[in-house]
This record gives sequence, structure tokens and C-alpha cells, in this order.
Amino acid sequence: MDKLQEKQLNEILEQVGGSLDISQSTHEQLVSSYQAVGEQLIKENSELIPYNPEILPQGSFMLGTMTKPINPDDDLDIDLVCQLTRKQDSWTQEDVKQKVGDQLKDNKTYLKMIKKPEGRRCWTLVYAEDSNYHMDILPCVVDSNYKILLESVFSSHELNDINELAIRITDKEMDGYDWETNHLNWLKSNPFGYARWFFYQAVIDADKSTFVNESIQPVKKFEKDKLPLQRVVQILKRHRDIMFNGDEHKPISIIITTLAARAYQKEESIIEALQNIVGRMSSFVQSEYSMEHGKYIKYVKNPVNDDENFADKWPEEPIKELNFYKWLDKLQSDLRNILDNLGLGINELKRPFSTAFGDSLITETFKNYGTALEAKRNEGGVKMAGLTGMLGDVGTTVKKHNFEGTNGEKD
Repeated sequence: MDKLQEKQLNEILEQVGGSLDISQSTHEQLVSSYQAVGEQLIKENSELIPYNPEILPQGSFMLGTMTKPINPDDDLDIDLVCQLTRKQDSWTQEDVKQKVGDQLKDNKTYLKMIKKPEGRRCWTLVYAEDSNYHMDILPCVVDSNYKILLESVFSSHELNDINELAIRITDKEMDGYDWETNHLNWLKSNPFGYARWFFYQAVIDADKSTFVNESIQPVKKFEKDKLPLQRVVQILKRHRDIMFNGDEHKPISIIITTLAARAYQKEESIIEALQNIVGRMSSFVQSEYSMEHGKYIKYVKNPVNDDENFADKWPEEPIKELNFYKWLDKLQSDLRNILDNLGLGINELKRPFSTAFGDSLITETFKNYGTALEAKRNEGGVKMAGLTGMLGDVGTTVKKHNFEGTNGEKD
């Protein structure tokens, strides 16, 4: 693959990622919705007011790796944290969970939207069918200096103190759910520590700490431009979704995101990053002896909590492990097919892309790519390389083309 081919592939993959992004209007709708939830939690007479409840995004929405579902009628899943700064001394996990739920239910609209039965850890708000999204709200407790620590960790160029960002969450299946009042004995989770680790892996230029720091703000800005690792994770998740088509035993996103981030080596080219990540991901799946299972099992360790294994379901459900390696094999095969079709023309290249990422997405992607090329051609900025016929910045200038006599079709 020469530099011109690499450039064209990067442009197409960037278009793939852009087609997977939610729109700016959807982004703004989501932010508006969770801001409204936050306002409900601090309404007059709310028992939560003394503890400064705040709604913060987590998960793929925070990481910038969210992808539109294959079926436009399927829901977007938005993960949120309802963060309380300390709590009443007598409150248990159950108290915190119920008081957040009660304050939501005090709003007649939210009362109708709350999913039943309630979740193990979260309250889920299901928005109207024409909105096509739901929000999982995780109640948690942090200490009084948490916000200062959070901003300090995300502003630093170094990966320091991320373990200190752990929050204490409610979990109905935990021993002590209805009696333990010391929140330091509750279950730990560290979504913001994980996010800081992910961005540490993803950011190429250390001076972009401002970009990273913005990711933890309550009102998350819409980001059109993405880092190469963010784009690769989106592309990997889309390939997974096309291959498994809703199968509950598909590789889960946290495993894909973690392995991709571990395998990433600061490549600035999306195609180079994708090739290297796909080739290296499996090497970060560890095998260790488990006393609980009495045998060696596979581990995908949480980078901010060595005790948590993201692949903990694999021993009980071997199909999940099998599907992960099937997916990796298919990913490598599809990527080879794309590379093998370089230089054969845009229509030939479209076929392996459609196999890997779905017809509808790739039709939209190549349409957008063609539109961009046409605009560039009309400005005299597109050239054709003599040996490969690839369009780009090197070679003979391609004249403006009005596409007359093509029955309206533009290749």
C-alpha cells in the first residue's frame, strides 16, 4: 500500500466513522434530556439538594466512541452517573438508590418513563418511541474533594491518581445493600478513571489536554473531529454489530475498547492504526489460573482495577469466548479483502467495505466520499496516479466533469 492508497483509505474510513456518529442535533437532544434530569434532582424539597446531585455522562458517550445502531428504530443507550457528594450518615445503598428514584418519580413524565422492574444498579428512563434512546442513571456517592481531583487528573499530561477517581455505587446484589451505611464499603466503579486511561492512550499530542478535560464536563460538547483511536473503536464496534446482528453473545464493547486502546501505538493514520490494532488485540487477552474455576481462564483486565475481569462471563458461557475469536478472524479476513481491492477502482473497493460494515452505511459513506471528491475535482484539487488510477493529491490533474451521459449515476 503506497502513500496515495493509504490517504484514500484514511479518507474513506474517516467517512465511515462520520457516518457512524450521532448527529449534532441528536447530541444536543441527549444533553438537553440529561440536563433536565439533573434539574429534577435539585427541585425544591428534594432530599438530595444538600448532597449536590450532578448528572455526568460516562461510557461511549463520554469516550466519543458511540455509534448509531444498525437499525434506525433501535435505541441509543446513554450511560449516566448521578453523583452525590457524600450522603446522610444513616443512608444505605438501598436508601440512596430509592431516594434518587423517588425524586425522578416525583415528576409525572419521568414516572411513566421509568423502566420496570428497576435495574440492579441503575434507573432507566425510556424516552418516547420517536426519540429512540434510553438513559441508564447510576446513583453513586463521592467524597467532598472529588470534583477538584477529577479536574486535576484530567488536566494533567501524566497518568496519575486515576485509582483515586473510583466512585461508590449502589448494587442490589451486593451483600449489605440494605444495611451497610459506610459508603467506603460499597462496590467500587471507576468510569472516569477508565476514561482518563483511554484518553491517555488515545491522545497523540500531549498538548491536547484541553480536549481531554472537556470530556468530563457535565455539558459535553459535540465533537465532529475524532482521534484515530476513537475512529478505530467505532469501526470495530460496527463490524461486530454487522457480524452478530443482535446476538447476545457478541463481543461486548468494553472488551473491544480496552483491547483496542492497549494495542494502539499512537498511529496518526486510521488505516495503520486499524491494521496494527487488529493484529495485536489478541495478545492482550491474558490466561491465568483461577482458584474459583479450578483451571486457567482468559482475562481482559480493567486497566484501572486489576481485580475486575471484563471477560468474566467467558468461563460460564464459552460461546462468548468462541465468538470473540471468530470475530477477530473475520475482522482480519475482511481487512485483507479491502486491502486486496485497492487500486481496482472505487466500485470494486466498495464491495469488501459493504461486506464488513453493511450496505446502508457504506452506501452513505461512499456517497459522501464521492461528493467530497467531486467538490475537490471542481476546484482542480484532485489528481490521478498513473499506475494505480487512484484519485488524490499526486499525479495528473483530473478535469472538471459534468457527468453528462451517465444516466445520472456518478461512480
